[in-house]
Amino acid sequence: MHILFVTRKYPPSTGGMENAAYELYTALSADNDVTLVKWGGKNKLLPVVYPWLLARALVSGLMHRPDVIYLQDGIMAPLGWILKGLIRRPTVMTIHGLEATYQNPLYKVMVTPFIRRQSRLVAVSNETKHKVEQGLPGAHPSVIFNGLRDSFYAPKDRIEYLQLIARGSGIPLEQLQASKLLHTGGRLVRRKGVLWFVDNVMSQLDASVMYLVSGKGKDQEAIEAAIKDHGLEQRVKLLGRVSDELLRALYNTADMFVMPNIPTPNDMEGFGLVALEAASCGTTVVAAQLEGIQDAIIDRQNGLLVHPGDAAGYIGIIGRELRSRSLQPQAVRDYTLAHYSWDETARQYIALMQQLTA
Repeated sequence: MHILFVTRKYPPSTGGMENAAYELYTALSADNDVTLVKWGGKNKLLPVVYPWLLARALVSGLMHRPDVIYLQDGIMAPLGWILKGLIRRPTVMTIHGLEATYQNPLYKVMVTPFIRRQSRLVAVSNETKHKVEQGLPGAHPSVIFNGLRDSFYAPKDRIEYLQLIARGSGIPLEQLQASKLLHTGGRLVRRKGVLWFVDNVMSQLDASVMYLVSGKGKDQEAIEAAIKDHGLEQRVKLLGRVSDELLRALYNTADMFVMPNIPTPNDMEGFGLVALEAASCGTTVVAAQLEGIQDAIIDRQNGLLVHPGDAAGYIGIIGRELRSRSLQPQAVRDYTLAHYSWDETARQYIALMQQLTA
């Protein structure tokens, strides 16, 4: 098939959606003719970039006459509607979660009505599908999970990775060696639950447990204040944005990856790709049984699920798993790779597109 692939999130910009766009484009390109129109810069420039993306996509579409136009998230809905009308080709749009719950009045006027005007919608999880159907009566998106590329697993001696983490974080190597390491990765926003976890769980865990958090976001100051309030300066470290090398070291070295999301009004976790990335390294994943995370982490297969906001549940499971793992690393890794693949994700998208164009 010939696909016009339009995205506002793409490397070198970093994040889950950026990685998903890159991986899906790569997988689709293996057996199809894909024309990429992308923006890989800062989101704050989007009001200026949006017309530029539209112009580039329109020229590419009129020149190459694709079979289908793919739009990587719901913010692109007005652009997709224009392209659909001018190029006269069907559109397929992926909804990741927030597009279905965002309540900004301007967004609801300028974007939401155009989401329903796409030819087909794809939700990245069952919970996202449910939210779309709630917010857009009559819309019935297909569910296609995000995939996973086996690019994070890199077994080395633990000391090598600890040395890399020490250099990248400034934490003394001796302290890392003496600690049980928990890791959370992602944007520091309320729904990710890092602030809640520091407030309610970390102070109750054994003093040998250290919590490493990679990522930045608007909750950072509040998290720093909570760390100070609980006297956890030596046990909770905010690493900020980290390099791919350091992220790989964290995934492969941490005793546990924690995804302590909490319910947040008008926000949601569409899938939980970072938890899959950690699980692909055989790491124990402990995650909230919430929203799209439940489609990425299957309880007692590639991780353990805890009711969101259940501090005692997290404390009990983390303590128990640090003493003795209930899921073996190779079993966690094997299950994750067997059930999540960008090649399979691309195959499902192509099947949907072929059905649509037929």
